[in-house]
Amino acid sequence: MGSADVQFECIKCGACCKKKDLLVTLTGRDITKISVSLGISAEHMLRAIDFYVPIDGESIPEGLKHIPQTITENGLSIIALKKNDEGDCIFLKDDLCMIHEIRPGACASFPFVFKKDTDGINWGLSAMKEICPGIGTGPVVNESDLLETAQRVLEDLEIYREFSEEWNSSQGPQIAENLLTIILSDIRFIV
Repeated sequence: MGSADVQFECIKCGACCKKKDLLVTLTGRDITKISVSLGISAEHMLRAIDFYVPIDGESIPEGLKHIPQTITENGLSIIALKKNDEGDCIFLKDDLCMIHEIRPGACASFPFVFKKDTDGINWGLSAMKEICPGIGTGPVVNESDLLETAQRVLEDLEIYREFSEEWNSSQGPQIAENLLTIILSDIRFIV
């Protein structure tokens, strides 16, 4: 477990939503929650998400190595929220998140990262922590609240990992829209 003396309070500055090279990765539950809450079909979800496909020879950044990858017509990819040309999340408006109540687990947990191992759940600060002016302000982090977030995020990742392995080994056409349709109908992702 990380140090209990970390102060943090989200000041809603939007810095993490504007960082061009910070991917907001999505799990099946994140995709389903956004789709259902906004009434967006699989076809229209393709306008809200991107498929991050590493360029040949490019290694996956350390912070993304634990994120499940899925095969689509473009190859093995990580699903993330789309960014506009300036690098802002498409759901950011006037420095505020338009989907704050249903934001993905990656957003809800930033600037913290979690890992489960034989010692239990460990947490720390993101490698991108320097962009977050909320670190060092506000109250000391409540470890039980952080653990609750960690359990939810790690459970979502594990369920999505299982799904991704099934999808990647399937014999059907591995097309992005089909992937989203199946995610949206999979009972494991119902919110």
